[in-house]
Amino acid sequence: MKCVLIGAGGHGRVLMEAYLPASFQAILDSQPGLMEVSHVPVIGGDDMLPELAAQGFTHFVIGVGSGRSCARRAQLFQIAIEAGLLPQAVIHPTAWVSPLAVLGAGCQLLPKAVVHTNAQLGAHVLVNTGAIVEHDCVVGTHCHIATGAVLCGNVTIGEASHIGAGAVIRQGITIGAGALVAAGAVVVRDVADGQTVVGVPARPVES
Repeated sequence: MKCVLIGAGGHGRVLMEAYLPASFQAILDSQPGLMEVSHVPVIGGDDMLPELAAQGFTHFVIGVGSGRSCARRAQLFQIAIEAGLLPQAVIHPTAWVSPLAVLGAGCQLLPKAVVHTNAQLGAHVLVNTGAIVEHDCVVGTHCHIATGAVLCGNVTIGEASHIGAGAVIRQGITIGAGALVAAGAVVVRDVADGQTVVGVPARPVES
């Protein structure tokens, strides 16, 4: 296996520590003057993705986080797939995953993340440090469950939604695709596609 890390910012460096730098043979990042990270060479920007399979690369990890929108993560994932690369999961040794949970390709589970029984995570879901996905939750592709967030039982999250740090989603809630739940929000009602909610209890942001 020959694996490339796409992005060497804060999230990318966290993934390197979770997965060990030696697991990556190269990094793609457009930061000016960046030559290497933890002795792993930076070989160019993400515009090189279509060329990597011809250079013997087989797998990729998206090292780009999401402060509000998961769109860039999803875009890079799709470009890498179309380039013929396979998504590599990154699961920290202290993360706990139920044997009855289902993880899609390329999921990222950081330290102390928890995924309980019968939970289903789509491809490329990021469960950040200390976040909890309770039993029977369904989380769509490319979602980011940020640091310390809690999805109570039977929550459904549409694809490419961002659940902010420390947010709590009440059991049985449905959150649409492309939604943003602000940090610290407590969600007690369903959230529509593309909607942003903030506060305790969470309420939509007026456009």
